[in-house]
Amino acid sequence: MIRLNCGSGQRRFEGHGWVNIDCVSRPGQVPDVLCDIARGRWPYEDGTVDLVVLHHVYEHLHLNEGDDVLRESQRVLRRGGSLIITVPDVRELAKAWLQGKIDDYIFMVNIYGAWQGEPGDSHAWGWYGKTLAEHLMNTCAWSAVKSFDWREIPGASIAKDWYILGVEAIR
Repeated sequence: MIRLNCGSGQRRFEGHGWVNIDCVSRPGQVPDVLCDIARGRWPYEDGTVDLVVLHHVYEHLHLNEGDDVLRESQRVLRRGGSLIITVPDVRELAKAWLQGKIDDYIFMVNIYGAWQGEPGDSHAWGWYGKTLAEHLMNTCAWSAVKSFDWREIPGASIAKDWYILGVEAIR
């Protein structure tokens, strides 16, 4: 079983077939594979991967910059395999911020990203459920696109909170 944690950064997934991929290697954040998933072909054959996870990665790509990431995910996934994307839900964050339920720091770090010294640390686009699902469906022919059910995935540490949007696309 091959499972790809693309853009692993601060959150490595361990065991159970996980391969951590990132375009940056920094102390304490060393990927298994150094690869810019937004630029070019991934080092996997067609239909050989069971699961691709973009955990707080897709918001770091500008609108349409991530289209090749979606196409590569679909290319490497086996039939029935899943792409799971989690991003800050900008609509839920904005509502909470405007209602005074969260402070400026929580709002801004989720909108703009947490800078660690690399250009890719910044957020480049914001998503909410409808726009992300429509974007997935318009970019590739998935057999299904649905809300991620937040099931436990062995070896994965997928953060869940009220402001995190999870979407699953099935090949």
